[in-house]
Amino acid sequence: MAISSTASAGVGGWDYTDLLNGMAANEQLRLNPYTTLQTSCKNKVSAWGTISSLMTNLQSSVKKLNGEAFNTMKVSTNTAFTATATDSAIADTHAVTVVQLAAAHKLKTDAFDSADKQLGTSTNGGTRTITISQGDGKKLTVDLKDDETSLNQIASAINKQNADQGGSVSASVQRDGSGQYQLMLSSKKTGTDGEMSISVMGDDSLGNILNTSNGGKVPGEAGSDGDKMTVVSVAQDAKLSVDGIDYTRSSNNISDIITGVTLNLNAKSKTDSDPEQLTLTVDTSAIKTTLQDFVKQYNALISETTTNSKYVAPSKDGDTSSGGKSGALMGDSTLRGLVSDLRSAANGSYGSSSLSQLGITIDSQSGQMSLDESKLDKAIADNPGDISKMFQGSGTSAGLATTLGSIVTKYLGDTDTKTQGIIKSATDDLNTQLKNVSEQITKTQTLIDSKVELLRSQYANADSLFNQMNNLSNTLTSMFSKL
Repeated sequence: MAISSTASAGVGGWDYTDLLNGMAANEQLRLNPYTTLQTSCKNKVSAWGTISSLMTNLQSSVKKLNGEAFNTMKVSTNTAFTATATDSAIADTHAVTVVQLAAAHKLKTDAFDSADKQLGTSTNGGTRTITISQGDGKKLTVDLKDDETSLNQIASAINKQNADQGGSVSASVQRDGSGQYQLMLSSKKTGTDGEMSISVMGDDSLGNILNTSNGGKVPGEAGSDGDKMTVVSVAQDAKLSVDGIDYTRSSNNISDIITGVTLNLNAKSKTDSDPEQLTLTVDTSAIKTTLQDFVKQYNALISETTTNSKYVAPSKDGDTSSGGKSGALMGDSTLRGLVSDLRSAANGSYGSSSLSQLGITIDSQSGQMSLDESKLDKAIADNPGDISKMFQGSGTSAGLATTLGSIVTKYLGDTDTKTQGIIKSATDDLNTQLKNVSEQITKTQTLIDSKVELLRSQYANADSLFNQMNNLSNTLTSMFSKL
């Protein structure tokens, strides 16, 4: 707490400002132990945050080595369909024939000269209701007033109610080749699940325009006399054959036939050709890419732990600038345990395999991994199954991925099981210390400020008293000189 330079001159002309400032600076030294502890705790929390982030990165890589990396499939290129595979797919070949694509139902009204002309019958303020039913049982209801029966108003009302009711229908007004207007209704669902049936209650005139009970009129075909709207596109399901078995689905995106595979149907297969072959093969490049990332993430974590655990001896004068600073977590038992667990797992044997057989060696001093890619390529080409067993385990024997995953969970915790990790406990303790030391700093600063203010007040009072005595002395001297 600095004293203002505008303070009075002081006792007998003596300026006590510098003295008070010096005393205030000396009092501030009482805060040093607390601020040092505060800085230390903040650095430790920050260090654990960085380490936790790097452990999360390693965990992501380890999870891939526990499944996805060894189950990534290459999918053949086909004409009538495309396919995508998840890590649950199995390497195999399937014969696929696309017989028919799924299509969405679409209807149109007759043509009218105006899109704004009222087409319904006046009911003297009453309403009429349009109901659009679909093959999956869902219904969309639209109420219209007497002055809301033009093509544009009907389309707008259907779209609004569709949004409000979560329907699967869209409406629009289009012009035909002669410039007249037609209302178009389209199902947002493909297949017979989306087939529309329209009925109008309370307005026969509008019903004679929209009513559809048999899927719509098909030009040139009989059997749809009760339909007033015309079919633009027939609602139809997809039909295909997979390995000689026939299937019918409402969508062209099919994921429930081949495990882990989604078929996206694009076109009908040629009728004069054999079924197309869908081939799924293990993508060994995914194994290599994941192992490269694993080495990268492991090294980044080990490097960070080394930085935070190192000790740098200060020079004789206490200066450490030339050699850097000691790590924020130097001597921390939790960090030592983490590093020991990681290095023990990485150097272990799993079944008859170890990382060295994949071309991954570990420096005994730094703990850093080095990857020989040519040796890794050969190991992957010779027997990717053995690599999979090494990481994923076999029978009751845990693999490296499982072991490392358990270590990460031990220190980071698990949100699914609501398990608190060791690092969370450590940072909670540090944050408690930070809270306590912050409170202590505030209290100590208040005491320092009070003491300095008391001294300033005492000096000011002494100065005032001296000035009073000096004035009295001058007065007496003047009086005596006149006697």
